[in-house]
Amino acid sequence: MLDNSETNQSRTNDDSSPRPSSTSWLSRFARIGPAIVVAAVVLGPGSIVSASRVGCEYGLDLLWVVPLAGLLMIGMTMASMMIGVCSQKTLCQSVADTFGRPAAWLVGGSLMIAVTLFQASNNNAMLMAAGGFVGPSTLDDLSPIAKSMLLLLVNVGIIAIVVLGRRDLYRIVERLMAVLVGMMVLAFGLSMIASQPSISEIAMGLVPKLAVSTETSSAGGTAAAVSWLSIGAMIATTFSVAGAFYQSYQVKEKGWGPKDLRVGLVDSFVGIASLALITGMIFITAATALHGKIDPKELKDASVVAMSLEPLFGAWAKIVFSLGIFAGAASSFLVNALIGGVVFCDAIGLNSKMSSTSVRTSTIAALLLGWLVASTVAITGIDLVSFIVIAQALTVLCFPILALVIVWQLKKLPFPVPAAITILCWIGLLVVVALSARTLWGLIS
Repeated sequence: MLDNSETNQSRTNDDSSPRPSSTSWLSRFARIGPAIVVAAVVLGPGSIVSASRVGCEYGLDLLWVVPLAGLLMIGMTMASMMIGVCSQKTLCQSVADTFGRPAAWLVGGSLMIAVTLFQASNNNAMLMAAGGFVGPSTLDDLSPIAKSMLLLLVNVGIIAIVVLGRRDLYRIVERLMAVLVGMMVLAFGLSMIASQPSISEIAMGLVPKLAVSTETSSAGGTAAAVSWLSIGAMIATTFSVAGAFYQSYQVKEKGWGPKDLRVGLVDSFVGIASLALITGMIFITAATALHGKIDPKELKDASVVAMSLEPLFGAWAKIVFSLGIFAGAASSFLVNALIGGVVFCDAIGLNSKMSSTSVRTSTIAALLLGWLVASTVAITGIDLVSFIVIAQALTVLCFPILALVIVWQLKKLPFPVPAAITILCWIGLLVVVALSARTLWGLIS
């Protein structure tokens, strides 16, 4: 197997390449990109549904969770970026050199398997996105094999981008994700404006508080349910350790070095702030338009969320919201597979550059395996819940490990790390461990 440490070292040490002479904020904003890719993969249909359901159930009471999760994501992403531009080795290479190659296999292998299973969900998400335009009933009329063939065409289109991108694949992905994130900002922003939210209620929603919903008990009565589970779901929606982990690889792919630290900090802030902004707009739309009007349990997928808005806003708003859903599905579809391909190749000691044959092969494998799983579920009629449970179990094993690797490497940087970033990373690690422990308890109980 080829070791990519020399490639990464030469790329990281090459700080003699010319940099733009302008150090203005405008020039820095013009160079952002890696964190926008992270935001694009985190903002999938699952995030849209989670934010919509919590907003629909609790109104604006839990809006404060969105900026809190955004802060944790900014801290972890900035830490990963700093490691990427200042360390000569990639994260998995550092794990392999310190703890042995099997430890790196654990990191990359578990992430690749989880990515493959989540990719199956992304295949179904593309159908959900289409359902927002044509209606879920139209898709229900299609046979499972017809759905499988439609998804295969989508995968073939994504594979064509991966194959034909060659050395410019990262630049293509970066620009494409910027367009898709822009589509989401526009679509969900217009939907939020259409819901006519109250500025004073939004301000009150940003004040931390616990919310209580009333649920029907098994005995037929009502019971008050504290919102701890919803808080955890909202944090997990925005705070993706896998996305933050991938940031370290992206800045190396872009060729950034220590001289680009300031640009990297701006990039991390703008990209993840965009993620939190879009999540917040979705949350506000659901809280304003759907709270108290429909049962949150009815919002089972992204297309149903769009359909639920039609009686309130009209058909045009449903189409606009569906455009945002499509952008979220498309962005997650591609970058999720790339994350698995890049990290897996690095974990087993192959070249982890996005343009390398090994990464493109692994990415295509993740795409096809995800399609195969989704097709098997569609054709056989197997309940998706079992696959979701498996994915959650692998997340329990994977995400705390990724967060721990970032915190461990952050302490090895050759300069003092800002205290705010260190504190946010440690809090993020504790939050991920707590969420994973709760998920694991749910799986075994």
